[in-house]
Amino acid sequence: MPIFVLMLTLTAAQPAHFHPGTGPEMATIAEDSTVAGVPVRRTGFLLARVDEPQLLQAEPAIAHVQVLAGDGHVVRIRPAPGVDEIDLANTLRERPDVTWAHPDLAMRLVRRDMPDDPFVDSQWHLENTGQHGWTPNVDINAELAWTVSTGAGGLISIIDSGVEVDHPDLRVTSGWDYIDDDADSNPNFNAGEGPHGTAAARQAPAAPANRLGVAGVAYDADIYAIRLIGGDTDMSDIYKCFVESVDAGAWVLSNSWGFGDDCPEIPEYSVFEDAMVYAEEQGRGGLGSAIVLSAGNGNCDISNDGFQAQPQAISVAAVDGNDDREWYSSFGDHVDVAAPSGGVLTTDLTGDPGYGSFNGDDNYDGGFSGTSASAPIVSGVLALMFGANDRLTAADAREVLCETSTRMDIENGEYDDTGWSMYYGCGRADAGAAVMAVANEGPPTAPTGLTPTDQAWAERVLLQWEPTDDPDGDWVTYSVSCWIDSEDQEVTIEETTTSTMLDITDEVAVGDTVSFQIQAVDPWGPGEASETVSFTVVEWEPPTQTEPPDDDDGCAIGGADRHTPTLLLVAALLAVAGWRRRG
Repeated sequence: MPIFVLMLTLTAAQPAHFHPGTGPEMATIAEDSTVAGVPVRRTGFLLARVDEPQLLQAEPAIAHVQVLAGDGHVVRIRPAPGVDEIDLANTLRERPDVTWAHPDLAMRLVRRDMPDDPFVDSQWHLENTGQHGWTPNVDINAELAWTVSTGAGGLISIIDSGVEVDHPDLRVTSGWDYIDDDADSNPNFNAGEGPHGTAAARQAPAAPANRLGVAGVAYDADIYAIRLIGGDTDMSDIYKCFVESVDAGAWVLSNSWGFGDDCPEIPEYSVFEDAMVYAEEQGRGGLGSAIVLSAGNGNCDISNDGFQAQPQAISVAAVDGNDDREWYSSFGDHVDVAAPSGGVLTTDLTGDPGYGSFNGDDNYDGGFSGTSASAPIVSGVLALMFGANDRLTAADAREVLCETSTRMDIENGEYDDTGWSMYYGCGRADAGAAVMAVANEGPPTAPTGLTPTDQAWAERVLLQWEPTDDPDGDWVTYSVSCWIDSEDQEVTIEETTTSTMLDITDEVAVGDTVSFQIQAVDPWGPGEASETVSFTVVEWEPPTQTEPPDDDDGCAIGGADRHTPTLLLVAALLAVAGWRRRG
């Protein structure tokens, strides 16, 4: 479908209307350069999901098409000179090969910490013994979780103001800096927001082997640092940093930021949805990477926040060491779970640029608060869960995290019939209960395919394999994948059975080549697949009978065949008589 050239008709001061998602809903850039009250800046670019991006390059209204990382269908488009990007977006979305299109707006992200909250000089959120007046056992029950999982092998992406890569108590891999557009994700040490990402990083993973400072929730996990806070951020940057984190192997994407602490209305932009769907479908080899968001510190309703509304996101509210809601913690339809805040001990930038010090050590701060502290704590809990069960999907992790949370503040929490509260979601996260609920080992070895191994007679074709025992005592079924290659077609059979054999006689014919694999499946999913067994289907041939040699010693009697019943009987009688004589 050709695209006609659209001339610039809107000035910066005039309202501009566009579709943020795939539906008919419209968003408006007002005369004061805000969308629903959120300050934005038009970049002149637009974003779209297109079936075949290369086809757009031939359109006269388009100067350049950049395919963003991910699945290869999300693009950033620079219009031709004189073409308005919003008009172009509205026109492109009418094409059948375009799923959605909207402007790539720039906006300033806001951190969600409150570093001036009460100072707490120990990590009570991990183990609350009543220090400084808190209520004992109001914590995330980390020590129980650590008996099973410490997050070893995991990677948590801290998408924030950057993380100090060389901090002595952190283990960090540098990702991209989307503010300065370079590969150095260290924070801007001269900016006020510099310490935020380093403080958030310590709540989730850490580097325990050095015996320095404080312990993170998943202390054996590593950090992947991305700098996204500290300047204007395009929507495409948010998409790209999510995809980058997933492609780097992140188990969890931790986000202690938002679009404002006054609970602004955020449309459900399709580019944000695509970023989260990518994490859900591509993360951890297809099992999904978890996405954690801080609910915000405005003590207001986030129900109109389209970013928090995405089903893949886990929105985290804040509670203190007495199981009371922190006064600033935002609430609403999208809150999923709560976690400790109100002054937790964490890492700080080394030296003077940081928030403060702990016991005279400038590398640490004891007053990190806000939902910025709560979100990475939940990120650490999720990393522990994935470490305890490497077949756990992100969707299952969200469900278990909810089901194992502690319902607290029952009198004021306003829980509904399902056990959900607009202030706490499912309740305070319990790492111990969550890890114990998911801890599981898959079948230890792949089943061994037994027969056939070379050829099978067409009259009876049975696939057979050895049974597999599950180390956890779980009930095991078998998933069988079978590929039949005949002269005119290829057929795939997928079956699940409790037996150790599968009859495919009716599915094959002489001359077919059959290959099959088996996987043992417990309640958490399949284990390792077996080696592929292949064979050919052949026509059944009855065994041939070998004729005995002719006798030349004249043993035949009366010309009769020596195999007749009469001769056999005579031979038997003579044998008996001879035996008696010998006796």
